[in-house]
Amino acid sequence: MENLRAQTTTQSIQTNGDVTTRELPDGAIARLGRSRIHNLALLPNSDYLAVATTIGMWWYELTTMSPVALWETERGMLGPIVISHDGQWAATGNGDGVIKVWDIPNGVCITQMRREPEQISAPLRTSGIKQLAFSPDRQYLAATGIRDDIVYTWKPETGKAHAHFYDTQREQRRRVLARPVVFSPDSRLLAYTGASDNLDTDDIILVWEVVSGECVASLTEQINFVNSLCFSPCGQYLISGGYNGTVQVWDTNTWEQHSTPQQFDESHIRVNYSKDGILHAVGVSKGSAVVWDVENNERRYAHREKGGYIQSALFSEHSHFIVAGAKAWTVWTPENTEPRKFPHLHLTSFPNSVAFTQDGKTIASGTRSSTADNVRFWDIENPLQLPKFLQQIGDEHTVTLSTSGQVYATSYEYDGNTVRVQNITENTQQTVFTHPESDAVITAASLSPTGNLLAWGDSEGRTYVSDMTSGSIRNMFTHTTENGKDDDKIKFLAFSYDDKFLVSINDYGPVAKLWDLKGGQKNNCILGKGIHRIALSPCGEVIACGRIDEIQFYSATTYQPFKIIDFSQGVSYPFALCFSPCGRYLASGEWWQEWRMKVPIRLWEVSSGENVATFWGHPTDIQTLAFSPDGTLLASGSYDGTVLLWDVKSIINSD
Repeated sequence: MENLRAQTTTQSIQTNGDVTTRELPDGAIARLGRSRIHNLALLPNSDYLAVATTIGMWWYELTTMSPVALWETERGMLGPIVISHDGQWAATGNGDGVIKVWDIPNGVCITQMRREPEQISAPLRTSGIKQLAFSPDRQYLAATGIRDDIVYTWKPETGKAHAHFYDTQREQRRRVLARPVVFSPDSRLLAYTGASDNLDTDDIILVWEVVSGECVASLTEQINFVNSLCFSPCGQYLISGGYNGTVQVWDTNTWEQHSTPQQFDESHIRVNYSKDGILHAVGVSKGSAVVWDVENNERRYAHREKGGYIQSALFSEHSHFIVAGAKAWTVWTPENTEPRKFPHLHLTSFPNSVAFTQDGKTIASGTRSSTADNVRFWDIENPLQLPKFLQQIGDEHTVTLSTSGQVYATSYEYDGNTVRVQNITENTQQTVFTHPESDAVITAASLSPTGNLLAWGDSEGRTYVSDMTSGSIRNMFTHTTENGKDDDKIKFLAFSYDDKFLVSINDYGPVAKLWDLKGGQKNNCILGKGIHRIALSPCGEVIACGRIDEIQFYSATTYQPFKIIDFSQGVSYPFALCFSPCGRYLASGEWWQEWRMKVPIRLWEVSSGENVATFWGHPTDIQTLAFSPDGTLLASGSYDGTVLLWDVKSIINSD
């Protein structure tokens, strides 16, 4: 365990001006979206809500649900968030195992700790934080992770390690579930869950004395998988909420069940007491959130989400009920029991592709999602405005700007055999292409820059090219692997700008192959192994290939590499590539690596291989890049769920 003194940066909840603009990274001019929500916490006796997201911790003013501050943008990727009982401190945890403690009134990070992965049991070792809990006296902070049954505790004011609690017989676990952890009201006991046996068939609840480290109870009776734990305010009872909708109560004097378990229709039950001492159960599924008064078995609040997923829900001890839906907040308060809705920009899916419209005023983004918001249209001049949405059938959605200025959306389902293409600019009906074999599964699809051809690949290593006008199949290629098998799926496809050739990448190897669409089989060739992504220059002369630790430039006429940009120049996992409209520059976006707080987007001059600019903004993998038609803006879409716009007109020379 490591105590790293955090760099002190003064922030406050109350801010003036547009917080979205103030917290933009250097070089960015707009952020589209506020990233996905992972957790919620309400500041006691106040009107502020803390929201843990993939880009940091947002603070919202509760009465208007307006964002007033954004903290912890250094790494982002937050999971759990918890606020101390007196409202003075907040703790956040992220996927790296880093935990930070924040002084809320002063807006300062006071300590930083970490669960080190080498101290966590194999197999599938990870240091990610899943749950956090302050003791009521604020003397201890506890954290649980995933795939192990260890609870770590620290002194939050200093970051000094206190102890870690675990049963050595139940230490190594593979199951990825949130491990709830809670302190008793007197801060004397710590309760959490572990797996009851090596088969991970159900859970066990373990209770420990915090100071002595003695295990005082092991509760196994009628327990399935536990989603949440809480103590009663008097400390006499321990309550569990199950993944299967059960609520169970134990007497902390005898550690026997106090009453018959109650069963609710909803799953993923979270239990807590309101300020007036009433036990509540909140059931949250992807489409509903319901609050029950457990003692009276009465439904208190209910929310149904239409056309999307619930990201998170919170019922506070002060009886606030807050639901973060796919596109809007729904809020109940004790003073106003009628639900109020507030649109938000925390959209549920991440951008898989981005494309500017021809006039450069709108950005279209496609996502990996089957929900109603899977294709979005953002007004660049109004980035705080909720985007317009287009729903397409399918799980994978790609948007492209054709050479004629038309924006297309292409989609397919992960277990389906059809591809759908729609001209968004002209709002035409979808054109549906069906695989000639009914039991085939499509794994990749790409529309040519001209909009004339469509390619799709399947799970058997085959690639088909269809004519968009007639719908007929023009070409079929088999991506045979080195062992002679044709059962390796196609994972990436890209056309040249003039429709002369197609590049495909299979999953095994991976191996990139170039297919001649007009000159027959003679020019078909293997570009190389270990290539994960391809970009083709508008001039048709250069092919850029992204490998794990280098970018290779190939001649589109000789198919031979002529320049390599490697790890010595900072390149690592360059799996998003895009040429500028003039073809003189290449933008590369990388996937996250452990030594980085942010992920770089680099601009390269193709002729010299010089890195002319680097932008640091997203906390995790860059999924897609696109230049505006005039080459003055660069859009980057990330796994963090946002799109950033970068001003590049002063950097690149497009004359």
